[in-house]
Amino acid sequence: MSNSLLKKYKKKLDLLDKYNKFYYQKQRPLVPDLEYDKLKIEILELEKKNNLLDIRSPSLKVGYKPSKKFEKFRHKVKMLSLSNAFNKNDLINFQKKIFISLIFIKISRFNSVVNLKFMEFLAHLNKKIEK
Repeated sequence: MSNSLLKKYKKKLDLLDKYNKFYYQKQRPLVPDLEYDKLKIEILELEKKNNLLDIRSPSLKVGYKPSKKFEKFRHKVKMLSLSNAFNKNDLINFQKKIFISLIFIKISRFNSVVNLKFMEFLAHLNKKIEK
């Protein structure tokens, strides 16, 4: 493995740590969610292709230590997440997961909430479709 590849990998990990700190502790994201997600994927791909692993890897940990300002809240119903949905198939698979969960607990109607991150994704997806 080349020294430059290792430097590139560590530099991406440093950047991810910085983004995590600002997002989770300072509640002030430095980049849009899409850019953050792309960086995570780049790191995971570098690890997979080059047999790399660092204790700071997104494959070993999630985010950063949360701010003490965050109020703890227990949801009555499990909160589902899109995780990293980047295309129409990811959205369809997520919707299928919801429907399967609803059938299991015998619910025929449901409400959903869309947040800004999802709206950013839809705008990005729409731009791709228009091209």
